[in-house]
Amino acid sequence: MAASTIRFHTFALVVAAGLLAVPASAQSTSVVTVAAGGLKNDDGQVVCALFDSGKGFPDGKHALKGDIAPVQSRGGVCRFTGVAPGTYAVALFHDENKDKVLNTFLGIPREGFGFSRNAPPSTFGPPKFSAASFRVVKGDYTLRVSMRYL
Repeated sequence: MAASTIRFHTFALVVAAGLLAVPASAQSTSVVTVAAGGLKNDDGQVVCALFDSGKGFPDGKHALKGDIAPVQSRGGVCRFTGVAPGTYAVALFHDENKDKVLNTFLGIPREGFGFSRNAPPSTFGPPKFSAASFRVVKGDYTLRVSMRYL
């Protein structure tokens, strides 16, 4: 199926900065930095969500943490602090109009989007959590994500 016909029926990230921030526990925690690149312009902001399970991925209502970053030089950098060891995935989008919602038309994204590991969307929606997931063990992590536009 052509990329222009991919539908995102359930992909709606609605994330406010610090959404569901979980306090750092006594165990060793990490910082996960997400560097979004390839934005088509410098308008708006980059909205990022960190998930710790496939439940609800990538719906922002089920995110563990959220962050919003300004767009500069066609990129943006989100940071998640206090990330405990575990398996995570990140979903993000280029919120060109700053409404904190991935705008769609008939289920097709009208703003850029991306996922950790640059996981491609499936035929009829976002990738599975397992396709975008990565392990955090100890130390700080930087993920580079290239935005996709349909």
